[in-house]
Amino acid sequence: MEFLKQIFTWWNGTTIGTRIYTWRNGKFVGSDDSGNRYYQARNGRRWVQYNGYAEPSTIPPGWHGWIHHKVDVPPTQENYV
Repeated sequence: MEFLKQIFTWWNGTTIGTRIYTWRNGKFVGSDDSGNRYYQARNGRRWVQYNGYAEPSTIPPGWHGWIHHKVDVPPTQENYV
């Protein structure tokens, strides 16, 4: 049943297609306290793999800015004051 969820539903977690794309093209950039994992491709595309249910409001402000190309440096590489 989990396998079918990964094929046909995107809101229950990462789909098979996203897992394959991430495996082939993604470079792991970091993760947040919620367990969401952030990736970037060589072409500049950025994406998140949610920990569990896909809920965009769980992305912290620092990662939100990075995902939307507002800042170039991810929060894991930046020192916040």
